[in-house]
Amino acid sequence: MREEEILELLKKVKNPITNMDIVSEGLVSKVEIDEEENVVRIYVAFLRYTPAHPFAMAVNWAVQARIIKDMAKVLEDKLGYFEIIDDTSLQRYYPIEEEV
Repeated sequence: MREEEILELLKKVKNPITNMDIVSEGLVSKVEIDEEENVVRIYVAFLRYTPAHPFAMAVNWAVQARIIKDMAKVLEDKLGYFEIIDDTSLQRYYPIEEEV
């Protein structure tokens, strides 16, 4: 899958606060396709746009968790292995499993 196709898929993911898609909003900063390792790395700009204040971080955490979950849902059937990484801290994000 090409970078443009991945970005088109990610346009289906909306920021729950602004209702904008995360690509147009600038939250997806880079898509890296590593064919040698057979992995796609998607870099997001969460830390860069989160004010360094405990309250702001707490509020944004829930929004970011929702975005990560929606990204995984959109990509899981289309890509093999993929990683979602913060472009500033290099923290890896994983969708939170919901209890049934």
